[in-house]
Amino acid sequence: MKREPKPTLKAAAVNTSVAVMVFRMRPLPRRHRIAHLRALIGQTPLGSIRRVQLVALLRDEMTLPCSNERCAG
Repeated sequence: MKREPKPTLKAAAVNTSVAVMVFRMRPLPRRHRIAHLRALIGQTPLGSIRRVQLVALLRDEMTLPCSNERCAG
């Protein structure tokens, strides 16, 4: 019988680490979350999966309307 290959931990670790980061950043004010995401994007190498995920999170954070917070304007 052939065994199925084990799933790689690298892909699971990236998704888990991004999910944990989002959970930890949730209590921060919106402008701080945006600043942290920009800093993390600047530290990650071009073309990495994590960078793509962080850019998507930043895009979501900047395009979604703010809720239960004071909005500028």
